[in-house]
Amino acid sequence: PTVRSTVPMLRQASAWKGAVKPSARSTRVFSTTGRVAAPPPPPPPADAQAAVAKPPVAEAIQAAVNEQLQQNIPRAQYFSAMEDALAQPDTPTPYVRQVEPLTEEQQPWVPLDGNQAAAYVAYGMSETSFIYPISPATSMGEHMDNFAAKGTKNALGQVVDVQTMQSEAGAAGAVHGAVVGGALCSSFTASQGLLLMIPNLYLLAGELMPIVLHVSARTVAKHSLSIFNDHSDVMACRQTGMAQLCSAGVQEVMDLGLVSHIATIRSRIPFMHFFDGWRTSAEIAKIKQIPYEGFRRMLPMDDLQKNLRNYALNPEHPILRGAGQRPDIFFQNSVAAQRFYNATPDIVQATMDELAQLTGRQYHLFDYYGSPDAERCVVVMGCAGDTVQEVVDYLQGQGEKVGVLMVRLYRPWDPKRFLDAIPASAKKIAVLDKTREEGAQGNPLLLDVSSTFMDVGDMRTIIGGTYGLASKEMTPGMIIAVFNELNKDKPKRRFCVGIDDDVTHTSLDYSEEVSTVPEDITQCMFWGLGGDGTIGANKAAIKNMAMDAGLNAQGYFEYDSHKEMGATISHLRFGKSPIKSRYMITNQASYVACSHPSYVGKYDLLTPLKENGVFVLNCPWKTLEDLEAHLPPKVKSDIANKNASFYTIPATKVALNVGLGNRTNTIMQACFYHLSGVLPAEEAINLLKRNITDMYSKKGPEVVKKNHTAVDACAENLTKIEYPESWKNAGDAMPDRNLKDKLNIPPKVRGVVDKFVEDIMDPVLALEGTKLPVSTFLPGGFMPAATTMHEERALAPEIPVWKAENCTQCNYCAIVCPHAVIRPFLLDRDEVKAAPQGFDTLRATGGSEFSGLHFSIQIAANDCTGCSVCAESCPDDALDMLPYSEYAAAQQPLWDFAVNLPYRNPMDKHSVKGSQFEIPLLEFHGACPGCGETPYVKLITQLFGNRMVIANASGCSSVWGGTATTNPYTVNARGQGPAWGRSLFEDNAEYGFGMAMATKQRRKQVQADVRKAMDESPISDALKGAFNAYLKHSENYEKVDRYVSQIESILPQEVKDDATLSKIQKNMDMLRPQSNWIIGGDGWAYDIGFGGLDHVLSRGENVNILILDTEMYSNTGGQVSKSTQKATVLKFAQRGKPDMKKDLAGMAMSYGTVYVAQVALGADMTQCVQAMKEAEEYQGTSLVICYCPCIDWGMPSMRTMMVTMKEAVESGYWKLFRYDPRRIVKGMQPLQLDSVRVKKEYQTYLERENRFKQMMRQDKDRANEYFQVTNAALRKRHEEMKRNTYDDLELLDYLKGLVGEEVSSDKALVLYASETGTAAELAKVFGTELKRRDIRSKVIAMDDYDIENLPNEKTVYILAATCGQGEFPANSKGFWKALQDPSLPADYLKDTRFATFALGDTAYVYYNKVGKDIDNRLAELGATRIQEIGLGNDKDDEKWETQWNEWLPNLYTEINAKEPPAEMPPPNFAVSWAAPGQTTLEPETDHWLPKGTSLVPMAKSTLLSPPTYERDIRHIEYDLKGTGVKYSLGDSLGVYGWNDIGEVDEFLNWYGVPPESIVTIDDPNDTDKYPHVATARQLFSQIIDIFGRPGRRFYETLALLATDEKEKAEILHFLSKDGKADFKEYLKDTPNYADLLMKWPSAKMPLEYILDFIPPIKPRLYSIASSPDADGDSLHLCVVNEDWVSSSGRQRYGLCTRYMRTREEPKQNPPVPVGVTVRVNGASFTTPANHQQPMIMVALGTGIAPIRAVIRDRMLAKANGEKIGKMALFFGVRFRESEYSYGEEWEQMAADGDMTILAPAFSRDIPGKKVYVQHKLAVCGS
Repeated sequence: PTVRSTVPMLRQASAWKGAVKPSARSTRVFSTTGRVAAPPPPPPPADAQAAVAKPPVAEAIQAAVNEQLQQNIPRAQYFSAMEDALAQPDTPTPYVRQVEPLTEEQQPWVPLDGNQAAAYVAYGMSETSFIYPISPATSMGEHMDNFAAKGTKNALGQVVDVQTMQSEAGAAGAVHGAVVGGALCSSFTASQGLLLMIPNLYLLAGELMPIVLHVSARTVAKHSLSIFNDHSDVMACRQTGMAQLCSAGVQEVMDLGLVSHIATIRSRIPFMHFFDGWRTSAEIAKIKQIPYEGFRRMLPMDDLQKNLRNYALNPEHPILRGAGQRPDIFFQNSVAAQRFYNATPDIVQATMDELAQLTGRQYHLFDYYGSPDAERCVVVMGCAGDTVQEVVDYLQGQGEKVGVLMVRLYRPWDPKRFLDAIPASAKKIAVLDKTREEGAQGNPLLLDVSSTFMDVGDMRTIIGGTYGLASKEMTPGMIIAVFNELNKDKPKRRFCVGIDDDVTHTSLDYSEEVSTVPEDITQCMFWGLGGDGTIGANKAAIKNMAMDAGLNAQGYFEYDSHKEMGATISHLRFGKSPIKSRYMITNQASYVACSHPSYVGKYDLLTPLKENGVFVLNCPWKTLEDLEAHLPPKVKSDIANKNASFYTIPATKVALNVGLGNRTNTIMQACFYHLSGVLPAEEAINLLKRNITDMYSKKGPEVVKKNHTAVDACAENLTKIEYPESWKNAGDAMPDRNLKDKLNIPPKVRGVVDKFVEDIMDPVLALEGTKLPVSTFLPGGFMPAATTMHEERALAPEIPVWKAENCTQCNYCAIVCPHAVIRPFLLDRDEVKAAPQGFDTLRATGGSEFSGLHFSIQIAANDCTGCSVCAESCPDDALDMLPYSEYAAAQQPLWDFAVNLPYRNPMDKHSVKGSQFEIPLLEFHGACPGCGETPYVKLITQLFGNRMVIANASGCSSVWGGTATTNPYTVNARGQGPAWGRSLFEDNAEYGFGMAMATKQRRKQVQADVRKAMDESPISDALKGAFNAYLKHSENYEKVDRYVSQIESILPQEVKDDATLSKIQKNMDMLRPQSNWIIGGDGWAYDIGFGGLDHVLSRGENVNILILDTEMYSNTGGQVSKSTQKATVLKFAQRGKPDMKKDLAGMAMSYGTVYVAQVALGADMTQCVQAMKEAEEYQGTSLVICYCPCIDWGMPSMRTMMVTMKEAVESGYWKLFRYDPRRIVKGMQPLQLDSVRVKKEYQTYLERENRFKQMMRQDKDRANEYFQVTNAALRKRHEEMKRNTYDDLELLDYLKGLVGEEVSSDKALVLYASETGTAAELAKVFGTELKRRDIRSKVIAMDDYDIENLPNEKTVYILAATCGQGEFPANSKGFWKALQDPSLPADYLKDTRFATFALGDTAYVYYNKVGKDIDNRLAELGATRIQEIGLGNDKDDEKWETQWNEWLPNLYTEINAKEPPAEMPPPNFAVSWAAPGQTTLEPETDHWLPKGTSLVPMAKSTLLSPPTYERDIRHIEYDLKGTGVKYSLGDSLGVYGWNDIGEVDEFLNWYGVPPESIVTIDDPNDTDKYPHVATARQLFSQIIDIFGRPGRRFYETLALLATDEKEKAEILHFLSKDGKADFKEYLKDTPNYADLLMKWPSAKMPLEYILDFIPPIKPRLYSIASSPDADGDSLHLCVVNEDWVSSSGRQRYGLCTRYMRTREEPKQNPPVPVGVTVRVNGASFTTPANHQQPMIMVALGTGIAPIRAVIRDRMLAKANGEKIGKMALFFGVRFRESEYSYGEEWEQMAADGDMTILAPAFSRDIPGKKVYVQHKLAVCGS
């Protein structure tokens, strides 16, 4: 009844409209069962109805209904709209209305590119528009946004609502929604962006929704990505139901764009208006612009209401759309729309006819051009049609009957109009498709044409060709080849043109010699350098020529694949005739200009130049002699044989002089205006200056003035070269390409790379790639790594030059370098000698690891971009930026030598300095100079590149990281390097996730096969041992690498016929763990790919995600993204972004299981390196977000990129933090805020950023409002993050402080100053130890602490490192500056106690200066020292830990710190042992070598003292030949002694472990302190210092372990104050670890704890007594044997001297392997700078060793003829006869006059008279 009751209501609504409309609906009624029911019976006669009595209740209901109906009368139109929407619509009619024509004045000539024209039309005909950036369609959205930002009114008198979406799919969905809402709508896209829209395109077409999608047609990525043009994207959509209308040129984009918008309204069919990307979208042409008044004249308002508005979803007249349909009705419903498609061609033609009335320009669905009786015809679609027309004119002039049919409306296809348009005489037809449909019978347009003729039985010869894929040129020569093919009796049915197909032989031969350009057209080519302004200047020139000179003008711009500083070519044409040439200039160029001198040796510049043309070259070469030396023969020959007017100008120098930097565009343009002859010179120059004023006035008068000065400087510096006749015979040779050897890359890899470079990369880089045949290429698009090493672009105007004397070896320059062109190198003595002249070095500093090494910084001059980031970031002023032209020739050979040096990194690579000794596996890419993204990716390749697999999102990082032929990802000496792949923009997270899952699964299978082989295959014990170790450490790369190497060596020999082993061998590349990285920009991560990214974050798999956050879409030119911060002015947000930046890190942290970090390299390098390390080692999903400044921010120069990062962090704009879920398990807060304190005002950062300043210039009030809101939000977020780092008690104190309550004073403040991270990590460990002793602590960097609170602190601990030459670390400079305030009173810190521990290196002059300065200053301010400063020294055995382990226990004693809980911590190692014969495992090596050590044989041991003398003094010589050990003058030798094997066996037998037992050690922390497998004897003799002297901690540990109460009491007594004297007496017996274990046997320490509490054997250091130059491979020591008798009468021996004595006694049983374990330690003093410098030398005892080394070195110099300075030796010993070591040498030198003063002091030779060296010094004082 309810359903029926609506019928009269609807009918009544029709009556209210005035008349009942006849219903078009069927009279059939559908029951709820879905079956057709019988029609309802007819109503009874009126009188019969009247006779029926109505009950009172029914009458009341009827009255109520009537009352409701009366109330609905005003809503009648709503019901009508509902009825219309649900009624069967009329078929659209193709009427042609009368349209009032526009006058000439109403259609002004304007220079526009295709995208500008499309955006202009779309804006005029849209109410809403949804945009998303994708090249080459991006600028259409930008223009839309600009129009809206300026308040431009559309044809309906509205400002269009332009919205940026998160993806193309999002834009399509929004368009769908907008049109369903009844609004006129448009969008813009290309390529895969269009393909993402396909589902919505089906919906729009299926629902008959009128919209227009403007498409700059672009290649769809296949075997590789291409951003260039063909029709593969639009052809992939031809089945969607969208109408497709094609424009061939810029004027057509304007005209047919309007036709699309009108026709979609009239037909209800959605339109895709497309044109060729780049060729048309970026081509600038002079066209007639239709005013919006003209749009209004054509706009069908009735159709707009009927076909769009009436179908809008509205609750006032609700309907449903988009319902789900079953198979019974879907088919019919689809076919119901066919009549709309049938009507559309007529509607489009009618609209074209109306446009002709309006503008005078007539178009047809198919336009024929050529001979009326043509015999051969080409059918084509797009801009190539104009070129074919030009060729048709040319061929008709030669009497040929040819023509071309231009296809405009491709869908719906109109076969009748097609047949009507093509001449019946054209019996041979070539159909050209700009797409290639793999595997199809023919390409799309060919199939449509063929079926059209087939349907009417017309059997003409029809052939199909492919052209222009990915913007491959379609030139007149190619088109002539097509017409020639049609002339053949049997033409190729399927062909391609423009390439050499030597594989399937489908290509046509063609010639480029022909010119079809009208004679009055002037053609000009400008070779520019990306970023030098050439293209912008040429676009301005086109507009000038078009508007001011009244010429037709065309500009097309060609780019190579580099982000910036790549080659650009501007192709300009001017003239009176129409310009139809839709191709680049290949011949008859009147003017060629080259903006960079390196191009003359790279590119064929002058082949296109016509006879008597003009060639202008920017170069520093001033004379004919210079040009003779630098110009290749071919260039000289081309100039002379073409009789060219040749000019040079030093434009780069002029630009630098007038303050324009590297922007040479104004100077080169001035040359063009002066020389080209397009306009009179004076008129042209004035025009240029006016244009400069217009272009640059918004940048200020100073910029305008500089450019005007540059124009005037042109005439003064332009030189015409009068070249000799001999140049004609110079030949056609170009510079030879000699590929340099890269010795650090395996020969096999080099061979593959070099062949690829020669066959493919070099031709492509020379812009000759179009000539390469098909057979050159691999199907699939693969290419090798490491190709950019051969590119050497040589483009930098300036390069850094190293000033060694200023350098402190911090490696900052290397870590910040975006291009990996500046690197540190470590050389040994022989390599320094072999270095080329000018190769400066310093003695390497940094601890014993650098002993014998020299440090150098070198620059790849030919790969540098001159960004200056390194020089700006250098803290030592050790780099100067100097002209490339003056310094590169000298610098490049130094680099070529350095880059082939052996790899050396003696440091932990997970440190700032250490990371830069790792070879960067990303180098010499094509990113913009100073790119903010690349330093991060370069860094992770240094840390993990040997095992990285990279999934890279499309964007900047895929352009500089994945451009064809130039692969910047390289390999190490083993051939390992990042494996790189790219999928799409939107699915990178899923792509990388899939990679990781595949690797995981394959590795699982390999591991299963290994287990199976161990159980079932006949394998050797060696392979089984390697397999077993592999399985234990399969996920730890550093450990498993050695075992995989063993497997790789052994397995091939044992495979034989074993299927399992064979399977393992085939998959050996899966044995090592891989490091999976998903890399992309913020456009991907925050917007289009966020859904996939979020899903991957939620899965918890072991993948690492690196987001390069530029806060915009940097690759497409700088559009807004959800990463963009509020108030930023960017493209797509011209009025400033109104909303806050998306908190992606916060979203990721909400999962609780994702490692999340935010980093900014320029703000905190150590934090950045640490975050990368933690992210990669985390066995789950990690996310690192990197702050990446970008040139598109409007930064004047990228040289300050690192400073920008620092200021962003200090102002609170960008936060540094690390969220590590592993800390939760340890009871710690997972969040660590690394930028605790906001140090600067937020506003100060915004004011330096042009992207924010623009908004201030636009609207100061709104800008201030935005800034305040953003500042408040960022501050609030900062406070929230600080809270989240606090534990409960810290949070309580924080909250008390906020409300003014007194906070507890029992906590300590730990302040650290750290540059490399060592002091920071130590501070955190110290803070943890304090907490274990119930002392609350706050650990914070000095600059993050508010110094005003310092007087309130009761206890302060300072941990401070010193940088370089006494400099404060970056995170302490502000604190120190504030602490030095002279106004602070002397009692400022009277209530504060403090203690300081400093970390430094005695190799530096300012040893521990920072710690000492702070310590002294705190005391000056009244603070009380708890104890004296501790001075950590990297030269000590255990580096800073040696002093720390003494300083710290004393500190705990001084502060009466509570002992930590009396319980043993969990062991750090898992240890097991098996008796001999109970395991197949064998020791890894017979001779354990600690990291950095070598095994060297002792060649000689000579007793210097008398045999009967009580002290054994020896001269020892080691043979270094073949050991790789190098040393420098003044170094010392660290000797690792062994414990006596007999004593070891005795201890082991007591301990209960047989000496031959096999001990297995698992080290989860990978410290490499111990071997994985060793015998017990080896472990305790070679490694564990079991006979060393224990510290207090060992006694404390034994007390915990002792089970015997008496023993425990004795130990505790020794440790107590009461037992101090007894303990001191006991220590006189020099007890060792073994003694204590045997003294208190109940405290028997488990083996795993022995490894924790007894350290490895430390090296004993001996000064080297030889000179590396004088003594070659022989290293000398002067050693005194140490032995003594303890207080208990036991004989004791010095470990090392005893060990070295055993090297002389091979009879020892069991035998000891030959050789001594050693490591060279760096010099502890500085040797003289030269041999002429006088030396006063003082030595005591065996301290004569380093003095002897220096003397021997000087005497060698004398022997070689060098003059030497005076020498004085003061040598103090006890007895001449027994201790005067090397006395004969000294006496002989004195006798020869080489030793000016020899003053030995023998303190015990004269009884009762002690003579010391100070006495001798006093005597010789004069």
